Amino acid sequence: MNLRQLPVIYGMALVSFLTISSKGMALTVINPQLDSYIPQASDIVLGTCSQVGVCFPGQEIASSTSAFPFVSRNDSNFNVTSLFLTIDPNENAVWGNGVSNIYKNIQTSPDGKKITFNEGVIPVGEYLFADAQTIPINTAVKFSIAIDGTSIPEPSSILGTLVFATIGISSSVRRYLKHKAQ
Repeated sequence: MNLRQLPVIYGMALVSFLTISSKGMALTVINPQLDSYIPQASDIVLGTCSQVGVCFPGQEIASSTSAFPFVSRNDSNFNVTSLFLTIDPNENAVWGNGVSNIYKNIQTSPDGKKITFNEGVIPVGEYLFADAQTIPINTAVKFSIAIDGTSIPEPSSILGTLVFATIGISSSVRRYLKHKAQ
């Protein structure tokens, strides 16, 4: 080996080392966005419960980023007070900075696989725009969604209660007046 070959060998070794180490360490960073939204006529709107499948607090579903971006309507009976997104631990991706005009507190787990959105509310019947574009675009990243919330009674049950209460009160008043007149 002569001295002229030495820089070439070192250069090739350095390029090989950087290529191998960068492939092992590269992670796809995903920056999710969750915002209140007013749907446009051209939007396809998913129902949080009817189409996505999240209908009760603590329920989780599996999906992939191929579903992003999407518009969702909270058609469950719960105000969504927290939202959790989890990347499959086997995927080579982590959550970056979350953005939301709904939730004030956004926390990422130490390993970057789970992001929590809380200190906000998506009321029943309201719309959410969710986006988590990956780099490169359409990288398959599995995640799960869970909701916490307090049940909101349906308007028909509230109306029924008011009707029966009104009938009961009017019946009691009539009996009282009838008894007093005798």
